[in-house]
Amino acid sequence: MTRIEAGLLLLNVDFASSLFAWTDADRATPFELGLGWMLKGLDDDRRFIGRDALRRELAGRTSRFRTTGIVVDRRDWNRVHDEAGLVPPMDHTPLGEEMFLYDDDGAQVGYATSFMYSPALQRHIGIARVPLASAAPGSRVNLEIPVNHRYVHVAAATTRLPHLNPQRKTA
Repeated sequence: MTRIEAGLLLLNVDFASSLFAWTDADRATPFELGLGWMLKGLDDDRRFIGRDALRRELAGRTSRFRTTGIVVDRRDWNRVHDEAGLVPPMDHTPLGEEMFLYDDDGAQVGYATSFMYSPALQRHIGIARVPLASAAPGSRVNLEIPVNHRYVHVAAATTRLPHLNPQRKTA
């Protein structure tokens, strides 16, 4: 739960190891995962495997997606469950399977890799991969969830990670 609130990615949940990324859909670059801040050595003389490819990605702006946070609209979440005659679930056990994201026209635009209810934030949050056009904080997406053995869409919005960043206390 804490890792999703903190926006920390988990290997084999939010991204695949390069050893097992068999297709382009499984491959991700540090920039696509939001880890570009770790690559300070792109402009100096330090060499490492993949540096040229990362430089080309930056120069050509060829990133395919962005890893971002999502926040579900609690009113829409409650409405969908109320209409089905159900108590809206507030389960804080993280789901490890993908949940698909759609635009308002019904086209799939991405997927959530991690999703849960955050007791600290009192809302449903997740980590998702979305195209660059939908990655700006506040972009509207629709999360597909199962309710009474059918899939329905719930309004959500993209947000910056981390979801929760409390003030640090030091001695």
